[in-house]
Amino acid sequence: MTDPDVPDSSAAKSSTSTRRGVVFGHLDRLNEHPVIKTLVAIGELVGLAVFVVGGLVAVAHWLAPGDPATTRSPETSVVTPMPSPTPSPSTSSSTSVPPSTAGPACWTSRRTAVDCRDQHRLEEIPEVSNCDLGAVVDFLGGVPALDVTVARAGKSPTGKCAVDAGREVYGSARDALRGEAGASWRRCVDRRVTKNVACSALHSGEYVATGSQRRATAAECQLASAKYLDQVPGALVEDLEVRVFDVASGTKDPARCIIDARGNHLLTTSVHALGSRPVPVFSQ
Repeated sequence: MTDPDVPDSSAAKSSTSTRRGVVFGHLDRLNEHPVIKTLVAIGELVGLAVFVVGGLVAVAHWLAPGDPATTRSPETSVVTPMPSPTPSPSTSSSTSVPPSTAGPACWTSRRTAVDCRDQHRLEEIPEVSNCDLGAVVDFLGGVPALDVTVARAGKSPTGKCAVDAGREVYGSARDALRGEAGASWRRCVDRRVTKNVACSALHSGEYVATGSQRRATAAECQLASAKYLDQVPGALVEDLEVRVFDVASGTKDPARCIIDARGNHLLTTSVHALGSRPVPVFSQ
């Protein structure tokens, strides 16, 4: 017997199955629709592309972990210092070129380039307009209108103006007349042999210029000698006398006067800037 108050369960199940069949029927018809098929195919292609690209990126990261384009960090950066360049070894220059362009350029009597601290005869005078005795005296630190030197104006192997010491010397000649060795660059005369010598050697007289190429007068020599001695010559008459050097007007050599030792006396060094010091008379 069937209870009229209890719903028929078989009928309910049949109704539910019918509704599900209708729903799945509609879904089947949608799956068969050409538009839906196209959209599904596009979605599958997009998914495949994303998968492939992701895989390629992962491979690139794995192959090049230090690539700054893929491993850049926002917090820190690493700077690799560049290696210092290794200086190339210098090559030796020929003897016609000075060993260094930074310092004085000097050459021996055989015209071999050397360091000016070594023995040499020629020293280049930089940036000079007139290569004459005035330029030489200027370079030596003297006064062209007063000082007379044993050095001459010459030419270096490079064709530039140079101091020709007339002998082999050591050290640069720049400002030599101002130093302790100034006497070795000043020109004196030894009457015993009638020969010009450096004032550092025994001598009888010392040359003085007047700044003029004319033959000097006695008054001009007295004035020039007073400047040279830093002393009035009359105060030294017991030991020294001033005389005019017998040279014709127009002679390019600047020597015009001589400060002589009286009698047969000789002088041991220069009387330049003598002042109140004793006259350096040689004691025999």
